Amino acid sequence: MKIEALTDVGLVRKINEDSYYIHNSDGVHYAIVADGMGGHLAGEVASSMAVSCVREYIDGHPFDDMDVFQVKELLCRAFRYANEKIYQYSCQNESVMGMGTTATMCMVRDGNVIYAHVGDSRAYMIDDNIKQITRDHSYVQELVKLGMISREEAKHHPRRNQITRAMGVEPVVRVDSGVKPYSGQKLLLCSDGLYGEIDDSELCEIVSGTDIKTAAKRLMDMATERGGADNITVIIMEGESE
Repeated sequence: MKIEALTDVGLVRKINEDSYYIHNSDGVHYAIVADGMGGHLAGEVASSMAVSCVREYIDGHPFDDMDVFQVKELLCRAFRYANEKIYQYSCQNESVMGMGTTATMCMVRDGNVIYAHVGDSRAYMIDDNIKQITRDHSYVQELVKLGMISREEAKHHPRRNQITRAMGVEPVVRVDSGVKPYSGQKLLLCSDGLYGEIDDSELCEIVSGTDIKTAAKRLMDMATERGGADNITVIIMEGESE
C-alpha cells in the first residue's frame, strides 16, 4: 500500500486545526483525517486528540483474528472512545469547552475498505470514476436528502459549513461505518478545505490521472490557488489490484 498525505493552514486561517495519521506497516494500512472546531486552539486540540485516541485504541486491541465486520465494530468503538476522551477533556478545561472535530478513517484489509466516519470530512474511492464513500453529517446534506435543494445548490448554500454531528460535543456520538469491496482503487480522504474548492469531477481527473504524490501536491496547490479559505488536508491511498 502506498500512502501520501499533505496538510496546510491555507491562506485565511492562522492555525491549522486539521490533524491526520497514517499507518502503513506490519500489514496494517489505514489513514484518518480530523478537522477541529472551537475557540482559540480548541479545534486543534480536538482534532489532535481524535487522531491520537483512535490510534491508541486500535494499538491496544489486536485484531489479527477478526473478520472485516468485527474490525468495522472495532473502528466504531475506537471512535466512541475518542469521543468520550475529548468530551471529558472539554468539560474539565474551560479554555476548550465546547470543542469538537470531524473524523474520517479508512482501513484496507482482506480485499475490503473498512471505514468509520463522523462529521463532514470525506472519503472517496476513485478509479475511472469517483464515488463518495462517506455521507456528510451537515445541514445542507439533510436538505439534499429531503429533496429541498440540489447537490449543486448545496455547494454554495450559506450554511454549507454547518455540521450536524461531531466528535467530542456530546457524551455519546453515533458513528457511521461500513465495508466496501476493494480491488486497488485510489482512496482519497480530505477535509472540507479541499473539496470545498475542488469539484468531484476535478478530484477524479487529478487523482486518477497521475501518481499519488503528484496528485496530492496538485490538489493542495489548486485548493490554495482558489482561495485557501480553510485548512486543507489530503490523504491518498493506493493498493495493488487483487
